[in-house]
Amino acid sequence: MEDLFVGLLAGSVRPSRNVLPRVTFRSHAVARDVMLGGRAYVDWLPYHMTEKRAEAFFRGGLPFCNLESSDKRELERIILIRNAVAHQSRDARQKFETKVIGAAPMLTVERTPAGYLRSIFRTAPDQTRYEEIANTFAILARKLCA
Repeated sequence: MEDLFVGLLAGSVRPSRNVLPRVTFRSHAVARDVMLGGRAYVDWLPYHMTEKRAEAFFRGGLPFCNLESSDKRELERIILIRNAVAHQSRDARQKFETKVIGAAPMLTVERTPAGYLRSIFRTAPDQTRYEEIANTFAILARKLCA
């Protein structure tokens, strides 16, 4: 997301005609520095942080404010899975179990973050939940770049 954001500001990514930066930069480094606002990094997720930043830099927040609420919910679900893998805290695990697994009928081994990612999402064609998430990211990237 950051590469797309900075690329649009620096002009190396050609936007659709609906995407209008409020300001443009000749340099990726300058665009990135301004976007960072003196910080070492910015948070892109939860997605509302991206939308808020996009509204400041692009008219109408486009293309970043283009995602549907179902897309944003899917991103939030993926973030919960990521946090359960990365942090392994009680809070992250509880949110994973409540909001991702819920009442889904799954084997005990599939109710862990790693087991969930390895579990089968569909059988024709064979696809794990990890592969389904990667596919979702590709679909969302296409929506943002369209």
